Amino acid sequence: MARESDNIHIIALAKAAAVPLRVIYMDRSEKCSLTTHDFSATDEEISSNFKPMITMLYRPGHYDLLYEH
Repeated sequence: MARESDNIHIIALAKAAAVPLRVIYMDRSEKCSLTTHDFSATDEEISSNFKPMITMLYRPGHYDLLYEH
C-alpha cells in the first residue's frame, strides 16, 4: 500500500486493450522538464513510427487524459 507500481499497469493496459499509449510524467522536482514514455500495443510495433491513440499526463498519484485540438 502507498507505493508506486512503476509502469507494469500501463504496460498491461496497452497490451490487453491493444492500444498504443503515451504517458507524460510530471514530478515534483524543481526543473521544468517532462519525461515521455511510449507503450506499444504489440511487441512488433516499431518505435520510429509510433502513434499513440491515448496520451496521459501522470502527476504523482493519478493520471489525466490529454486531448489534442
